[in-house]
Amino acid sequence: MLLLLLALAIFGLASARGPNVLVIMSDDQDMLLDSLLVQPKINKLIGGQGVSYNRHYCTVAWCCPSRVNFLTGKAAHNSNVTTLTPPFGGWPKFVSEGHNSNYLPTWMKSKGINTYYAGKLMNGYSGKGFNNPHPKGWTQSSFLVDPWTYNYHQSHWTNGPNGKVKNYPGVHTTKVLQGKAMKMLDHAAKGAKSGEQFFMMLAPVAPHTEIAGGGKVPPPPPGWKGKFLGRKAPRRANFNPDKKSGASWVRGLPKLKPEEIKAGDEMHVGRLQNMAGIDDMVGKLIEKLKQHNILDNTYIIYTSDNGFHIGNHRLKPGKRCPYEEDINVPMLIRGPNVPHGVVSKVASHHTDMAPTILKMLGVPMRPDFDGEPVDYTKATIDNTKPSEHVSVEFWDDGFGPNGYRGVDSSKFYYNNTYKALRFWAGDYSFFYSVWCDNTHEFYDMKTDHVQMYNRMLKKGPEGKPQQYFGRPEKQLFNRLDAILMVTKSCKQDSCRNPWKKIFPKGQVSTLGAAMEKKYDKFFADQPKVSFKNCKSGFVVANEGPQHVRPFGGS
Repeated sequence: MLLLLLALAIFGLASARGPNVLVIMSDDQDMLLDSLLVQPKINKLIGGQGVSYNRHYCTVAWCCPSRVNFLTGKAAHNSNVTTLTPPFGGWPKFVSEGHNSNYLPTWMKSKGINTYYAGKLMNGYSGKGFNNPHPKGWTQSSFLVDPWTYNYHQSHWTNGPNGKVKNYPGVHTTKVLQGKAMKMLDHAAKGAKSGEQFFMMLAPVAPHTEIAGGGKVPPPPPGWKGKFLGRKAPRRANFNPDKKSGASWVRGLPKLKPEEIKAGDEMHVGRLQNMAGIDDMVGKLIEKLKQHNILDNTYIIYTSDNGFHIGNHRLKPGKRCPYEEDINVPMLIRGPNVPHGVVSKVASHHTDMAPTILKMLGVPMRPDFDGEPVDYTKATIDNTKPSEHVSVEFWDDGFGPNGYRGVDSSKFYYNNTYKALRFWAGDYSFFYSVWCDNTHEFYDMKTDHVQMYNRMLKKGPEGKPQQYFGRPEKQLFNRLDAILMVTKSCKQDSCRNPWKKIFPKGQVSTLGAAMEKKYDKFFADQPKVSFKNCKSGFVVANEGPQHVRPFGGS
């Protein structure tokens, strides 16, 4: 009888125990250049046992602001961390904006949830003064520190707020991370078995370019040297095209030379090797969760901070652009009540992930979120209302014809500030952008998914004129610009529901309804998205009109 009561008590504790969350965020992993093809464990053990979100996007295609977006649930123009280094970004900006006391781990820690972090946090977190201040809210932590973050075999790591920075010479950075992650999981599992929840985030620096004496191909992790040799970066229809493509400075790029294409292919091989190494690590993490009997009670999220291009639109390897290769990123989720083997058609983005994680852990939503929880259970996925839009923004520079930034702006430096919108409406899929030199882009992503035919070129649109919702395309452009006017400076509910800002009385809540002819003049008379000049950070005075004129009729 005592044994039966004990068994029932143990079962009751297990059934009442709240779930855990494990996030793995890779660095610069693409969605469209075949990276997931070399990650069979992630595909099988997370995607096959959960949901794959093929329409998931980062909102800033750059490391630090994207990670801040993920950890705070705020658009970059609201977090005000918009680049990698001061005065507009990096760890110092994160701290000065007050986020170190107001982001995911601090919210969870206040609710008694154990929190763990290992890997790359954000740019500018230096080994010198790493604990002044130390990132707050973590039960255990080990962060990569600059200037060794991207040195694959000389990585330096913190060991808690009072520990010393330790070097791991000759050991591949992913291998170091794996060792730390296993120990943290052992520690987290002890608490989980007594009913304590945990949140853990692991952030390998791979497959980011190695930065040690210049940009280099990332060296392979153990077991993957010599693999994938001869593989070429996918030759999508926008790969080093004969015709110019893109907008602003991208449109002026020359065709890549054979040696540049070869270098891109070598970069692709190095990236594949490192993504395969991450796959090995994820497989071991899942096995560890299984050994501790907490796998079925743990949500696992796999994603990347931003995407990556190699040769697309004549661009050398990198990110930072608004094109699909740079902003569409992997997102896979498995866990309690998550259906198996489902591919979601719902659009989502990194601003949604902090709300999603809080929901998974049973922590109340915060009123200042710009995002909202992603649907991940069978009930919500089957009954969800598809999101129409994802807002994308960027400040700072792009890579010039020599693949790096330089002093002489006439040769090397290009400002790369823009606001953009991915939009879905029924069977339609669109991309719309305005750059800081006030060039515009529009692509019909159903007929031009590689973004080669810009219908808004100043010198004359490419391709054939189209009608949408039975109306001329110009009417669509006016509607998209109004939506972008809202999202480029939105806060909270207006980020999630921009139509409510334009139609406060609720007359219109979809693009199809907005395309009615009776609204043509209203949208034509709206202030247009524009920039006064190009700046390398978020300065409101440089970003033109900030607000739509709300509809006052019926």
